[in-house]
Amino acid sequence: MLLRRCEPSDAEALERSLAVSREEWAPWVPEPEGDPTLREMVERHVTRVAEGAEAGTHLRLTGFLDDGRVAGYFSLNEIVHGAFWSAYAAWSVSADLMDQGLGTEGASALLDVAFADAPDGLGLHRVQANIIPNNARSLRIAEKLGLRREGLAARYLKIAGKWRDHVMFATTREEYEEST
Repeated sequence: MLLRRCEPSDAEALERSLAVSREEWAPWVPEPEGDPTLREMVERHVTRVAEGAEAGTHLRLTGFLDDGRVAGYFSLNEIVHGAFWSAYAAWSVSADLMDQGLGTEGASALLDVAFADAPDGLGLHRVQANIIPNNARSLRIAEKLGLRREGLAARYLKIAGKWRDHVMFATTREEYEEST
């Protein structure tokens, strides 16, 4: 799997991934505002990638297989520097490719970028991931990555019309380097 920023030329592959995954992801991912079409969702994703890269607050990478299919989405959000040097990690694997280790592979590569020094990485100190308690696949990824469970955030995000609790996981650069 190759992780990279998506481009407008990836629209067809992105649209296919979203189409096959929308129902599977519904319990775990916030619904997009305004009930957009798949094409509009792809356009928003490509635009956000460009805007996030410019602003330096997000890193959105897409995992592509050799055959051009989208394996998943891997992002660092709310990247903060200063005294904090931290971000939130998120991942989603295309529904037709789940349970093949691609989530762990992509999330591990994302952490490599997060903790690597410039110019190859962001040089962060801490990365946190927040997961709905019954999202067994994502919990398994966090555990395989060696993320430390820190607690429960009650009614953390509104997903599928309800405020959902999230298990908070994190790792620091030092912890991650020791585990790899």
